[in-house]
Order: sequence, then structure tokens, then C-alpha cells
Amino acid sequence: MEKQNGSVNTPDRPRRKKSFWHTLLIVFQVSAILFFMGVLFAGGTAAGYVASLVKSDPVRSYNEIYQKISANNLTGFAYFRDKKMIGQLITAEDRRLVSHKEVSPHLIDAIIATEDKYFYEHNGIVPSAIARAALQQITNSPVQTGGSTLTQQLIKQTILSPKVTPERKFKEIFLALRMERMFSKEQILDAYINKMYFGQNANRTNLYGVQAAAKGIFGVDAKDLNIAQSAYLAGMLQAPYSYIPFKEKGLKLGKERQKLVLSRMLENGKITKQQYDEALAYDIKAHLLTNPPKPAIERYPYLMIEIEERAAKILLDQDFEKNPELKNEPYSKLLEEKRMAVRQGGYHIYTTIDQKIYDKMHAIAKDPNNFGPDRNPIGDKKMPQQVAAVLLDNKTGAIIGMIEGRDNGIEKTNFATSPRQPGSTIKSIGVYAPAIEEGIISPNSIVVDEETEFRGYKPSNYGESFKGPMTVRQALARSQNIPAVKVYFETGVEKSLNYVKKMGVTSIVKDDYYLSTALGGFTKGISVEEMTNAYATFPNGGNFVDAYMIERIVDSEGETVYQHKPKPVRVFSPQTSWMMTDMMRDVIEYGTGRQIARYRMGRDVAGKTGTSQEYRDRWFIGYTPDISLGVWTGYDMKYSLQGRHRDDVLRIWGKIFTSALEIDPNLSPAGNYMKRPPGTSMAAIYNANLATSKNPASYGGKTEEEKKAEEEQKKTENENKQTEQPVGSQPTDGENKQTDQNDGTSNGNQKEQGDQKQDEEQQGSTDGKKEAAETSSKKQTRPSDGQSNNTSEKKSDKTTNKTDAKKGEG
Repeated sequence: MEKQNGSVNTPDRPRRKKSFWHTLLIVFQVSAILFFMGVLFAGGTAAGYVASLVKSDPVRSYNEIYQKISANNLTGFAYFRDKKMIGQLITAEDRRLVSHKEVSPHLIDAIIATEDKYFYEHNGIVPSAIARAALQQITNSPVQTGGSTLTQQLIKQTILSPKVTPERKFKEIFLALRMERMFSKEQILDAYINKMYFGQNANRTNLYGVQAAAKGIFGVDAKDLNIAQSAYLAGMLQAPYSYIPFKEKGLKLGKERQKLVLSRMLENGKITKQQYDEALAYDIKAHLLTNPPKPAIERYPYLMIEIEERAAKILLDQDFEKNPELKNEPYSKLLEEKRMAVRQGGYHIYTTIDQKIYDKMHAIAKDPNNFGPDRNPIGDKKMPQQVAAVLLDNKTGAIIGMIEGRDNGIEKTNFATSPRQPGSTIKSIGVYAPAIEEGIISPNSIVVDEETEFRGYKPSNYGESFKGPMTVRQALARSQNIPAVKVYFETGVEKSLNYVKKMGVTSIVKDDYYLSTALGGFTKGISVEEMTNAYATFPNGGNFVDAYMIERIVDSEGETVYQHKPKPVRVFSPQTSWMMTDMMRDVIEYGTGRQIARYRMGRDVAGKTGTSQEYRDRWFIGYTPDISLGVWTGYDMKYSLQGRHRDDVLRIWGKIFTSALEIDPNLSPAGNYMKRPPGTSMAAIYNANLATSKNPASYGGKTEEEKKAEEEQKKTENENKQTEQPVGSQPTDGENKQTDQNDGTSNGNQKEQGDQKQDEEQQGSTDGKKEAAETSSKKQTRPSDGQSNNTSEKKSDKTTNKTDAKKGEG
């Protein structure tokens, strides 16, 4: 709310002065009243009694009183990315500041006529009213009119305890006199109308202040209240909870009180007889807001909690920048205090969330047909198959949509931000990309998939089988474990994980610096948000842009206190990023994620699957040039995914991706393509430690001694043939070359084809040769990305892959 002259929100001292003699007169009047209340005294004079009661009360300064009457717990609001309101921030009360100039004059008249007829004339108290109220209490009169002015009521609400005692009453009187000298009537009135309690709305939210009361009870702004509505609200001030109109008894009592208020307004000349009659005839019940929208915390529980958490962290970080010494205090305590400040500070928080996409993502999450059966509860906790997803804009990092879980009523954990074991999704960002960036490998480099032991660590592939020499491209597409660990070992664990941390992964700890993390075996795991965010580095040409949900925060005065600004961090070169993208296209073309191909909608999609030990976690993270979408599914605890539900993650990814593009095709326009940067070389980098076999027997290959023996035997046979054959009949060079080539690779290829039967990643057990031919055809029709100098390698790849469920992963 804007600052306004005369409002309590403007701490300007009033210009009007009260003379000393005038104040003395008031004190004399009070003393006279007290004299006639002698029954309250055990002895002594009234003045002495008063002095004994108020002597312990401190003399409050202007600033202290101002802070008390202007401090309000204000209602804040959150908004979608199109500025449409999500709803109120998490709060048990609703309070919205307004000036008396923004309130219907009928309501102001009703309040003053009922609560303080002489408000604009008195100096804080009305002696005759105090005397009358005291006499009614002494005589136990059935009619109790009360003697407090608006100023006294405000003091009771803000400075003193509401407990009724003689001590409190006298303190209230003297504070009222002091307040009237310090503040203008307008300031006091503004503080009053924003502070007072008005009961509850139909959703049982507590209403404070006239604006919240008008919106919560009648569904209108305070400035639009008519006479009947104004009289009803003014009447509620006497006993707010008793007059709540959404209860039959409350409405009946409230209308009786409304009639009294209207009578006072008529007596004071604020309304005419005709207006009085019309207001009495007004159907209050028919105009109640009986079906207000459910609170945002009920409609969007996961989202509202996440918005509050992120906003609190942003504001706390700002405090750290202003006062670094705050970091010496417990972070959890500071964050909780800031969270309360977000709830009560009247902030307006603008997010990046697209409502339609978010709603659709959660509709997919709530559809039981997309998931496997619930498992037996653990303790009292239900065990449905869970899901998490994050959809973000690559260029800005804005989170467009999110699935935090299937049902907040069952599980309040936000699975999108909670770490899970990433399985083979780590291979792209933590193994192959760092190795390419360091010049250790290229996509066409050869690495031998064979039984290998690394200083006591002995990883294995799914099915305990090995495929022998293969390219890095093939190893990633099929998600083979041994090649990944070999490359990880060659690059170095620390160097590789440093790249991962530069891509925003914050959950890496000291115990993660071991070779097993090449396969996803992390101590804590990695969240879906951070993993998706890391993958977005590749379509961004190697620049990491941190994901965010809060676009802007505006305080209760309309000032922008936070505006998000992207800060790109260079992680990989554009060449490395494109090579990784090109390899991950093959994951979808013929690798472990080929089910995704049907969902591409003409977009250029790359991505990677992931499976943790015993199928407890299943992942797919895919991206286009414009957006990245990461999906995880699994059970919260203990259980593994079974049967066809191991592939639920691929189908869910496809449904989210296609739904998002149907809602907003401009998220990733068709025709956008991740182009090959200049200077990208696809030449194979030879690395003897990776390309040389050390255990050929593990994949059906030949030892070096066997190869030498065969070569000697062939040499002898060729010499004999040359002696026996006539001139001109010897084999051509090409024939000899072909024979040598086959000898070096045939056993490995036979082994790969034998593994087709174990392909559990796909349904239907597609014939390997047919798929390889289709893959080759697709490669030829792909939009030009430079040079396709690896076509022959892809044509020779005639095998289906195996699932990337890993033994030895965390």
C-alpha cells in the first residue's frame, strides 16, 4: 500500500498541540470520576491509588507507540508467471492494509456511531462514558455499554494486555491521553481499522482489518460496502466470534446487532429513515461469500510450501550480504524466522510457474494408470509409487512446471528437491563430458568393455556380460558400466566431480570421491531439480544457468526488494556440449531410451536414462534446444520397481513433454536444432589405457599371444599359397584387409547380438538387426549438423541394448 499523509503508515508527528492546562483539566475530570468510585478503594485518595497502579508502567516514546500500533501481520500473495494470483501465502489469518480514504464512508460512520460517537471531539477518553461503564459494572447492570474510545480499544489491542483489571484500565486511560497528543485522528483511525478482529470467513480463516473482513465475508472491497454490509461489520467488533454470519446462530445475533448499529447511524444523522429501512430489509445471507476459493495451501500445497521456502532463503541471503556476522548464528533458526516474516510481511511473490502446465503435470501424477501398485505400508506410512519432475527453460533457468509428489496428504516430501540415487544419468555430466573437455576421449574413441578390477573395486555390467571394444558413443547409448568407470578413472574422480559441482549439484560430500560414483553411487544422491538443471548445460552451449522459481518479490509498500538475474557459468566448451548432445541423441535412436522417440513431436531431443541398484530409482532426463525435462520415479523407501513399471518413467516423461508442447508450442518451437559449432572435431582420440584390452577372455576376445600366433600362421599360409599359385592369382590387398578387420571384431559383435535377448529396457523385444537398419535410415534423414563422419560406425551397430539397471550402483 502506498504511503499516505495522515495514515498510521506514515510516522509523521501531528501538527496539532494540546495545552498543558487543557490536559490538567482532563486529569481533574478523571480524578473526579475516581472519587465517586470510592467503593473500589480500600483507603487513601484516588490520586494515590492511581499512582500506585501506574507507577511501574514506563513512559513510552513516540517511536515505541508508533511501532506498536503500526505493526501488523499482513497477508501476502503468490502469482503464476502470467501474474495471475495463485493465492494467499501460508497464514492462519488474513489482513490487508488500507487507509480510511480507501474504505466506504458508510463503514467509517457505522464504526464511529457505534463504538465512539465523540471520536473527533475527545482527547482520548470520554469521562462520562467511563463513569457510566464503571457504574454499570458496580451495580451489575444487565446493560453494559462500555466506556472505551477507539483510541482506548486500539491501545488494548496493541500495547496492553486485554485482561480486565483496574491497573490495566488506568494505564489505558493515561496512554490514550498520551497517544492523542502524539498522533492525528486520521492516524489513529487508520491503525484501528487495520488492527481489529472481525471473526472468520467461510473457510475459517481469521479476518483482521476492514479490507480482509469485507473480502472474506461479502467478497467485495472495503470501499464498495453498502450501508447494510457496513452496519453488519461494524456490529461484529463487539463480539466478533459470536456474530460470524456463516453460522445460523451467529447470523441471527449479528442481524440484531446490525439493527442497533443502524439505529445509532440514524440517530447521528449519518443515514435517512429510508436508508435505514432499506438496510434492514437487505438480505445479508444472500450476499455472503459462502463458497470462497480454497486457500492456496489446500489447492497447491507442494507449490506454496516451496514458494515460501525459496522466498525465505532469498531474503535471508540478502540479510547475509548486509550483515555477514549473521552467518555466525544457527542457519535453521534464521531461516525459520525469515519464513515467518514471509508469512506475515505482506509480500507479493511472482513465480516462473505456468499454471496450465503445472496443473497438467499434476494430473498426470494423480492418474493411477501411470503407475504400479501401492506396496505394503511401512509402519503407518503408505507406499505408493512416487514421481518427481522438473521442466525448465534452458536459457534462463526458469522452472516452468514441477511434480513434487503424487499426494501431499500421503507424503509431504518434495521429491523434486530431495536427493535420490541418480544411476546412469550421472555418466553424461560426471564421466563423459569432463573426459571430452579434458581431451581424454572423443565420441569415436575406443574403450574396451571387459572384466576389470580397479584397486579392489570390481564393477560389472547388467547381466554380468561384456562387449569388448566399442566406441564411447556406443558405451553411452547402451549405458555400459565398465567403459564409464574406465573413463572416470582415466580423467580422475576429483576433476570429474568438480565439473559436476560447477553445474549446480550441491549434495556431493567427501565420501563421494570414489569410482563407484561413476555409476551413481552417491552418499546422499542428487535431486531431480539439480540433475535436470545440470543437463541443461549442454543445450546452453556449455553454460550453466542456475534454476530458479522466484522471479520477483515486492514488499507491502509496493517496493521491489528482489529481482532475479541469471548468472551463466562456463563449464564446457560449445564443442564438448554438442558432442554430448549428439551422443545422447543416440540414446533415443537405438539406446536405452528409444521409447522416447515416439514422443518427440518433431523436436530435436537428446537425453539419458538412469537406474539405481535393484530398480529402486528410474530416471530419464531429456532436452531440446529450449527446454529440459527430468523425471524420476520409484518408492519412497525400500521397494523396487517391478516388471513393466520399470519403464513408467519413459512413458511419464513422454506424456509431460507432449502435454507441455500442446499447451504452449513456443516453449520449444519445431525446427529448432542443436547445431554443430565450428571447430568440432569428431576424430577419434586414441587412449591406450582405454583402447587396449587387458582381459580379452572376459568378452570372448583373444589374448595378444593368440593374436601373434594366428598372424604367424596366416603369414606362413600366405607364403605357401604364393609358392603354389601361378602369377596373378594372389588375393587383392582389399581382401587381405577385410580378413584382418573381421578377425579383430567378429567375436565382439557376436557377443553383442547374443545379448539382445536380455534387453529389458524395451517392450516387445525388437529385432536388433531391423532396428539398426532403421536407425541408419534415420541418421541419413537427420537435418544437417555438419559432417556425418560416424555413419559407418552407426550402421555396423546392429544390436539392441540392455537395460541400464546397474549392479554396484548406489
